[in-house]
Parts: sequence; C-alpha cells; structure tokens
Amino acid sequence: MSKILIVDDEVRILMLIQTLLKGNGYETIAAKTGEEALGILAQGGIDVMITDLRMAPMDGLTLIKEVKKTHAKLPMILLTAYASVETAIDAMKCGAFDYLTKPFKVDEMLATVKRAEAAAAEGGGSAQEAAAGGAASRYRFENIVATSPSMLKVCEMIQRVAPTAATVLIYGESGTGKEVVARAIHSHSPRKEKPWVAVNCAAIPADLLESELFGHVKGAFTGAVADKPGLFETANGGTIFLDEVSSMPLPLQGKLLRVLQEKEIRRVGGNDTIPVDVRVIAASNANLEQMAAEGAFRTDLYYRFAVITIEIPPLRDRTEDILPLAAHFLRGEAPAGAAAPTLGKEAQDILMAYKWPGNVRELENALKHAVTFRPEGEIGPADLPEKIVARARESLASAPPAAAAAAAPQSLKSFLKNKEKEYLSRILADSDGDKEKAAKTLQVSLATLYRKISDDAPAAQ
Repeated sequence: MSKILIVDDEVRILMLIQTLLKGNGYETIAAKTGEEALGILAQGGIDVMITDLRMAPMDGLTLIKEVKKTHAKLPMILLTAYASVETAIDAMKCGAFDYLTKPFKVDEMLATVKRAEAAAAEGGGSAQEAAAGGAASRYRFENIVATSPSMLKVCEMIQRVAPTAATVLIYGESGTGKEVVARAIHSHSPRKEKPWVAVNCAAIPADLLESELFGHVKGAFTGAVADKPGLFETANGGTIFLDEVSSMPLPLQGKLLRVLQEKEIRRVGGNDTIPVDVRVIAASNANLEQMAAEGAFRTDLYYRFAVITIEIPPLRDRTEDILPLAAHFLRGEAPAGAAAPTLGKEAQDILMAYKWPGNVRELENALKHAVTFRPEGEIGPADLPEKIVARARESLASAPPAAAAAAAPQSLKSFLKNKEKEYLSRILADSDGDKEKAAKTLQVSLATLYRKISDDAPAAQ
C-alpha cells in the first residue's frame, strides 16, 4: 500500500484521517505545518499528500505550490471546509490532484486516495490533467448522486470520456437519467462553453425530423417561407444530444451517418454543404445492436454511435442510491434559506420497498408530491403517492421475516455487529449523510463513527 502524508494543524483531524487510512491498509505520516511537511517530503518515500487549506503560517495552496517545485509528479489532495468553484480552480492551478470538503464522506475520501494512488503509480499528472480528471471527479457531476458501485462506474466513465471527442451511446430505461449523464459529459468537456442542444427524436414527427436536424432552404416544402438553420448548425462547436435515437427513420439514419463521417450537413432542399464541428451523444432505451441485427437500425450507424457505450442501471438494481437521491431531491425542493423536510423511518422503508418502474424520474416526482403536502418537518407514508405506498406495502407484506430469511444461525457477536451496522445506516440516513450530526445523535466521537463505518467497508483487494 502507498505511504500518505497528512498535513493539518488540527490534531483531531490528523488522528481521524490517520485512523481511517490505516484501517484501510495505508501507511501514514502526519505533519502539523507546511514547513514540517516539506522536511518529510525531502526524505522521500511519500506517494500521496493530503493537506488542509487553512493553516498558518503556510496555507495549503502555498504548500502545494512549494511541493510542486520539487515533487512535480506527487498527487496532492486539498482538504477544505470552505470549498467553492474558485477554491477548486485555484487548487488545480497550483497543481492539486483533487480536493475534498469537510465534513468529507468516508467512501469519497477512500475513492479519491485510490485515484491519487493510481495516478502516482502511472507517474502522476500535470495540473491540466488533474483538472480534467480530479476536480471533475466522479462525485461532483451536477445532479448525479452516486453511491452504488454501478453508478460509481458510470461516473468513472463520464470522467474518462468527457475530455475526449469520442461519440457516446447511452443506454438506459426511461427515467434513469440519460440526459443528465449526457449533460455531465458536455459540461466537463473542452466544449462546455459552447452550445448544448438536446433533441428527442421520438417527439418530432418523422417527416419533420430531417428539417429540424439539418435545416431547410426557402421553398423546400410547403410552409418553408425562409431559410432555417438546423439543430446541428445551432450546436456548432458544442454537443448535440440525440435522445431516443432508435425511433429515427432508416432513410434519415443514412443522412445522419454521412454527417458523422463528413462533418458537414446539407439543408433540406439545398445544394450547398455546410461544415459543422459537433460532438454527438446518443441515447436509447432499446438495444440498437439487436435492432441492427433485425434490420430495424443501420449497422454502420450503430457502430458510429457505439464508440463509447455507457449503461445506466434501473433504480431497482441500485437500491443504495434511493435514500441519497431522495435527500438530494428534498434539498432541491426546499425554499432558499429554509430547512428541507426529512424522511421518517416508515417513509424510508416504503421508498426502499417500491420497485420504481419509472426510475429516478418517478422518485423525483414522488418527492415533489410529498413536499407539496409536507413542505417542512418529517415526511410520512400519508404524504407519499397512494399508489407507491400501496405497492410498497404489498411488497413488504410478501417479504419473508428477517429471522426466516437468515441463511444460517450466527454468533451473538455477528448478530450485534449486524444490528449496529443497520442502526448506523439508519442514523446516517436520518442525518442526510452529515456525519458530525450523526455522531452527536449516537453520542460518540467523530473518529469512532468513522472507524465503525470503515470497519463495515469491504476489505481492499
């Protein structure tokens, strides 16, 4: 395992991070000042550095600048309770690999350290590379809440493909968030300052879709009283998102293929070609490869789209994301400056038991419904949509009792540990992930809470 240098003038934070990292197999060394850290680095053997921002006399950004002069390839993580866009930009400019905000999440800390460790093994990276792969990390994509391994994998894919020009195909059921993922790719790409254009191919009549995409000239058809640019021209320099691309008529697929190959369009009724520089992201809830095999979709266009494929799992297959998503939506519905309503235990059980055929969109709508009737305080079953409550209770009633579901008897120690884990998860959910608040509720120190969470984490492979 890597050797990590932790720099912080707060002894409590130093001990907490050391306990967390040691519990996951890392070797650590602590420094209380930037000057002490520079002395340790001069001795060699450090693979990753984690430093606080607010320190005296040398702050974290200054320390990163100094370290970069002599250890240009060392991945450095900035730890701050005062995170902002400006902080992130400054950190990246100074040479930081990534930054974390206090109070940090255990899984976020460990994931960031693992990525820094991997960067160190590959020879580190420049500040520009860090800005692409660090600050735009898997945990900071707008409106994406990722707790489950499957969604963390999606976030990792976004992080990898966003800086490239590759065409991307996104698969997922309706309501899983395909456009949210596509927007994240665009907003973390070199094209982020250029246009973003989203097109629902299924919502536009087939005979109008070509004109919408490529534009038309005056007189091209009845009603074409003037030249009109298409959406590809509108998106020039940026990204076009073609949602439900499986509904595109076969003749139009051939014309789209030519646009992807030649990077130019021809307006309907026109003879001139117009060059366009557009990144294409497509999405479908149907299997395009299977459609191509059946002759319902052009095989050559499918392979043009599928340079990079991202599959978004349905919400029922990533139940770890349900409560964090619910908390995210509740915060979004709260008026500015007001406390968001919380989910009571019964409401949490209902959300976890429901199968969510409408995926994330259905969950968001359910929370909007609840906030309408309970704009503050604790949300209960009566505040949720009746259909969801009824079906969830049917599912709960048909589930085997916990005792009957146990595969085999267990020791008292294992039983108590499992119960403690369940209780910790419940208190963390009730606290919206705020670990300081959870520690106060549990009447334990923050370090103890982090240790218990770390003990529950799967062992490193």
